[in-house]
Parts: sequence; structure tokens; C-alpha cells
Amino acid sequence: MTRADGPSRSLPRIAIAGAGIIGLSCALELAGRGAAVTLYDPNPPGRGASWAAAGMIAPAYEAACEPGVHPRLFELCLESAALWPGFAERLQHDSGVHLGYSAGPSLAVAADDTTAQHLSGILENLKAKGLPGEQLSLEDARQIEPALSPDLIRALKLETDGYVNNRAVVTALLTLCERQPNITLKRAAAPLQSRGSELAIEGHDLLLVTAGWQSAVLKVEERGQQFSLVNWDTTLDEIDSYGGQMLSVERREDHPSTTLRAGVIYMVPRGDLLVIGATMEPGRTEGMPDTESIATLLKNAARIVPSVAGARITDTWSGVRPGTPDFAPFLGRTRQENMFVAAGHYRNGILLAPLTARILADQMLGHQTSDLANAFSPARLLPA
Repeated sequence: MTRADGPSRSLPRIAIAGAGIIGLSCALELAGRGAAVTLYDPNPPGRGASWAAAGMIAPAYEAACEPGVHPRLFELCLESAALWPGFAERLQHDSGVHLGYSAGPSLAVAADDTTAQHLSGILENLKAKGLPGEQLSLEDARQIEPALSPDLIRALKLETDGYVNNRAVVTALLTLCERQPNITLKRAAAPLQSRGSELAIEGHDLLLVTAGWQSAVLKVEERGQQFSLVNWDTTLDEIDSYGGQMLSVERREDHPSTTLRAGVIYMVPRGDLLVIGATMEPGRTEGMPDTESIATLLKNAARIVPSVAGARITDTWSGVRPGTPDFAPFLGRTRQENMFVAAGHYRNGILLAPLTARILADQMLGHQTSDLANAFSPARLLPA
């Protein structure tokens, strides 16, 4: 994040549709470089997927050995993870909000053969790239985290993987966006209009779409009627929804103090709470958490940490992750010359926020971008 005293007349006026962690981060980066930014969202800022997440910054576990992902996603995640120490320090210093950032390590464990094979793949990829990662004996793993079950069959120590309090990050970003004179926040949908085959944004030169899985359903006015933004770039229709249910329990002394991963299960200590997630429900876009799913989630977590079985549940909630066919974000200019997109981050929205902001600011302000950034263009070839 850089700072500018006021908007530069030589820079484009930018409208951002979507005020989650990606939209807020991009707004702050663009405004810091001197651009005038209007951030539009009819919903409370940052209260979607950004608020529902657990705050994991986990490049190794999320991208090192996941089947079907973009071949350079791990590289993108690692580059953004490297930005997080400075990003967190500046956010915390400038906003006064404590972020609870930890660079790591995390523990990844397995209670079954399938998960154990996944951990082996992660370790192989880390070694191939010369990155730190260590297979631990179960005794050593339980020395680090005594709450672990003695019945686990494999454990890894992932130095690259940490966490942050995602709700604190959203609060800090919103605080700074509200203070930034180059940013105007509006609790409304972006006023998009059609002029022939071109997209127009009233009072602005460029549009950045950061509305996650709702990007395709943003509305454009044409001759008094409302049409989906997907008509201006069908790539937006490739961003699907992946619902997830989560819970928190009252954290006791016999609960984890280390971030844990095991298959789709995660446990993240957050002060006097332990956050446990998450279900994976393709196509889910709404609905409250259901008792059966939460009970199953807690039961599966207890296979990893037996003491959570009797824990007092303090809250349950659900969220929606936006995902593309290769589980990597769309970053860059769309088929519309004046429209850019930064959406589809799947389970890596928190992790990729600082790098996404930097990439989109470079592209929208006409700076040279890296080969890595260009690999995530919305125009890339997607798997069937």
C-alpha cells in the first residue's frame, strides 16, 4: 500500500463492484497510488466470504498438491504469502486494529490413507521447490500440539502456512478505506450502463469487478431494462459458488493452540475461540447452517482432536466461496476494454488479497505486469 495526498487528474477514475477483502484491498492500493476510486456494494462491506473465512494463509496446503488446479497457483500463493508480513504490519500500524497475524508454522495431519497420500504429495512439491516442510513422527507432532489424537498416521510441519484473523483484516481495511480521501464508499450497486456494445460506468473510466460468485449477476442498464453483466463477458459465468458451513467452540486448555489441517477439516485458534470448518457444498449460495452438517463437522474434527467432542459451540455460520474451473482467480482485463476482474479466489481470498491488489493496480494504471500475473488472465484456457 502506497500513499497519495489526492487523486491525480492523469489517472483513470475507477469504479469497483464488490467490497469484500479483494475489493477493499484493491481500492486501498489504487487510491494509494493516486487514483480516484468509488467502491460499490449494496451489502455491508466485507460481510460475505471474507467474514465467513477462517483466515488461513496456507499456500502449501491449499495449492502445492491439489488435483485440477491451475499449474501456477502454488507459485501465485507463495508470492502473496511473502507479501503478508509487510501487508499485515502496515494494516495494523495504520488502522490500529490488531490482526492476530502469524506467519506459521501450521500442522497438517492425516487420520486415513487418502489424506496421508495427499500430505506426501505436498511434501514432495515443497522439496522440489527447495521450500521448508518436514514430516514429523506422531510423537514429535504431539510435542508441538498435545491435543492431537494418538491414532493419527501422518503429520507434516508446514513452515510456509500461517493465519490471520480475517475479520480483523476486513475491519482494518474498511477503516482505512473510510479514511482515504481518494475513496468513496457507496452502499449501492455500481451504476453500469450500455452504450451500444460497450460498457459505461457513470462518472468513471474503468470498472473492476470483485463481486465473487455474484459477479455474473451484476446488472447493466440498457434502454431502460436490466441485463446481466455476463452478456458483456461470458467468462464471468465461469465463477461458481461453493458453500461452506463452519462453527466455533469455546477454546479450552486441552484444545489446539496451533493451526491444524486434516483433509477438508481445519481448526484455527482465535483467542478464546476455536474455529472449525468447513463443509464443501458446490452450488450452495444461501441458507443457514443445518444441525446435521454441523454435528458431522464436529465429529470429524474430534477424530483429529478428541477433546473438541464435548466442546461448547458458541456460533455457527455459513459462507460462499467463489471458484473457477481451475480453482484459481481471474485477474485482469476482460473482453470489455474498460472492465477488469479480480474474482474466483476459491479458498485463497485472504491469502491472495495483497498480491491481487498489486497486480490489478499495475494493470489498471498501465504498468508492466509479470508473466506470473498474466497467467491468470480471464482469457486463459480453462479445463472442461
